[in-house]
Amino acid sequence: MEATPAQVLISLDPPYRIADDATEFVFLGWAQVDDPAAPDVRMTVNGVEVPVRLGERPPNLHLYYKDVEALTFFQRVHLVDLLRAAPPPPEPFLLEVAVVSDGRSRVFEYAVSEAWLRRVYGRPVRARAIPPEPLQIRVTGAAAGEFHRTGRTTAEQIAGILARGGRPLDQHRRILDFGCGPGRVIDCVHDMHPQAELFGCDIDGEAIAWAAGALGEVADFRVNGLEPPLPFEDESFDLIYGISVFTHLPEDLQNAWLFELRRVLKPGGTLLTTKLDAAGYDYVPEPVKQAFARDGFVFWGEADITEGLPDVYRLAYHTDDYVRRVWGAYFDVLHIGSHDLNRTQDAVLMRRPRHALSWLPPKLRRRLHALKALAPA
Repeated sequence: MEATPAQVLISLDPPYRIADDATEFVFLGWAQVDDPAAPDVRMTVNGVEVPVRLGERPPNLHLYYKDVEALTFFQRVHLVDLLRAAPPPPEPFLLEVAVVSDGRSRVFEYAVSEAWLRRVYGRPVRARAIPPEPLQIRVTGAAAGEFHRTGRTTAEQIAGILARGGRPLDQHRRILDFGCGPGRVIDCVHDMHPQAELFGCDIDGEAIAWAAGALGEVADFRVNGLEPPLPFEDESFDLIYGISVFTHLPEDLQNAWLFELRRVLKPGGTLLTTKLDAAGYDYVPEPVKQAFARDGFVFWGEADITEGLPDVYRLAYHTDDYVRRVWGAYFDVLHIGSHDLNRTQDAVLMRRPRHALSWLPPKLRRRLHALKALAPA
């Protein structure tokens, strides 16, 4: 199991958006330091170092972190002057503020509009699309100025798992993000594999509407129902990934969706999804852990709901043996990880088995099956 890194106690205050008419911005925050008498706190804006003014110890910090030394900091930055003096920006543009405090570091993102960028640079510059705060919270549980970075980390983890499984990302031409939300991961998959034809689907119509408007050049986004089917033809995809989907479904829905994902995945195609291990979390009630140990699967129906999603979406836990036995009825299970996606979820890498007629086009195969069904016994 990968070790969990020490918590980095660095904070910048919201909002994490720059208004269209803003030419300067005041960055306010606080950071843990080793010695308040000799702190080393530095800040950069898109790689350009800016001075930092240090203040006092944050009020009430001791209520949350008893033995932590920290200082407040602030700086007013004239963003137009700073960015115009810097090298031309990569596109899509995202304003990133890095804070380093005695060796600790954290990066915060600030969304900007293309109108703001035109004002800064005097020409069109494509902006990185960041969804509104309610959609960020629905996906990650927070709107803390690192939405794109966490999506990029997940995309990189997906690519790493695929590569180690002998199924590199760039070998897949048609890819579906099952449960894509507002496109946090698929936007980064596009950066990594721009030749792929990308699709995203989700039960959250609000998230899909935002993604279709903001990321329509990245992928084709569709709404799906709580139950199958998906709005795709048989054997449409070479790769399907679904992060934190089966970790929220009761058993009947998980089986229905496994059957449906097998339908839309090509023979020999790749499915990457995730599971949770109830034994690894202190917040899971003991009766839930006992059912998990006994049955290999447990659905915790009393877990908190997620605003904007159906009430049935709670928390589900699977043992490795359960995955091999039950999910293995639909797919070949190639790999089961341990906290190798988002540091909390176990990756499950699978493959749709091939069969004797897999080399034929799907429509011809369906026709042959239909003729066989009509043939006299």
